[in-house]
Amino acid sequence: MVSTNPGCETPWTSRLMKRISRGRRSSYFLPLLLGHGRSQGVFMVKSLRQSPEGDQPWTETLQRHIAYGQKGRALRLLEKVIERDMPLFENLPSVQENKRIAWLYRIDLLRDWGRLSEALAWTCLECELHPENLAAQILKDMLKESLHLQVKPSDEAPTVAIKKGVQGAWHGVAGMREVKAVLERDIILPLRDREMAQKFKVRLPRGVLFYGPPGCGKTFITRKLAGILNFAFIEVKPSDLASPYVHGGQARIGSLFEEAKKKAPALIFLDEFDAFVPNRQSQGVSYHYGAEVNEFLAQLNDCWKSKILVVGATNLIENLDPAVLRPGRMDVHVFIGPPDIEARLELIKQFMQDRPQKDMNWPELAEKTDFYTSAEIEHLIDEAAKYAFQERRPIIQQDIHSVMGANPPRLNKEKIEEMKKPIGFL
Repeated sequence: MVSTNPGCETPWTSRLMKRISRGRRSSYFLPLLLGHGRSQGVFMVKSLRQSPEGDQPWTETLQRHIAYGQKGRALRLLEKVIERDMPLFENLPSVQENKRIAWLYRIDLLRDWGRLSEALAWTCLECELHPENLAAQILKDMLKESLHLQVKPSDEAPTVAIKKGVQGAWHGVAGMREVKAVLERDIILPLRDREMAQKFKVRLPRGVLFYGPPGCGKTFITRKLAGILNFAFIEVKPSDLASPYVHGGQARIGSLFEEAKKKAPALIFLDEFDAFVPNRQSQGVSYHYGAEVNEFLAQLNDCWKSKILVVGATNLIENLDPAVLRPGRMDVHVFIGPPDIEARLELIKQFMQDRPQKDMNWPELAEKTDFYTSAEIEHLIDEAAKYAFQERRPIIQQDIHSVMGANPPRLNKEKIEEMKKPIGFL
């Protein structure tokens, strides 16, 4: 009988409903019905982002492997995420996105480790299996160029001359591989080969929104992005466009985009973006602010035709005008959170560089500084250096631990998840 639970004569539906009514867990039955062992069934119900190796998200497990130099384990984990068989869930967007990000992770790691031939082999295989994968098609040509292999010339050269080197493009941006993978897939690769993007009918990016807590490197990442794209970098603060005259702000916005057209290809970076485009429905937003938002939206609609990319950064995404977030405007949204363990490891080493020190366990420090922002980690090191300086001795790990005890991070897991909620994480 199909509705009977294996090993029991009672229909499984009746037993399931009884467990639910009594507030007991019902996941025991799901693996049996799906044809899996109990642990795998619970994995699928619990989280589609959970690591095949444990209870935490696979991205966190991967970052830990990388931070500890466990290259083989990192690659094996990525292979499990990419290849694991989940037939009932394989068409869910979250599962497909996980596999795409894991694939980009693998190529990124192999490039960082100088294993370009291996990266090219995986990229060629992906092109054979999924010819619609635009990122794979463009990465294949980039890797061939780096290996000095012959690349079939296109009829028309790319209209934007992006740096071709695939190694060291993100030099100085430690960790944050998921952010870099999303930017490479959604921004860098389509702009590098516009002809290929047009063939796949991939719309070129109009604008990018970086959001998240302060002190996490949004400005630094934007500068790196402009360098990789080989775009002129134009940084604008709210005070740069302020005007005491009615409609004066509108005129300055127009002048900003005219300047960018002259320097094109150009990247306009708008720091404190919520001050440029405040929600026009909010109380206290005057008429002239509304007119400036309208002007900005009008300029944003057509700036991509002039080879202008707009990047906004905000810590207060809830204050933005909703119109700016719709597709076709600032349509790529990237959450920039506190540094992951790989980034923290490199940041601590960087901030400790050239300081007298001894007995440092770098991976342990990276583990213990979870949820600290880049700015907070720098503060920890500076304060630890003061302790050591007062006693005229090298900095030791206990100095940093002491500073951490007096300066806990402002963020925690709950706060970070709350910050991601408004528009999600890509």
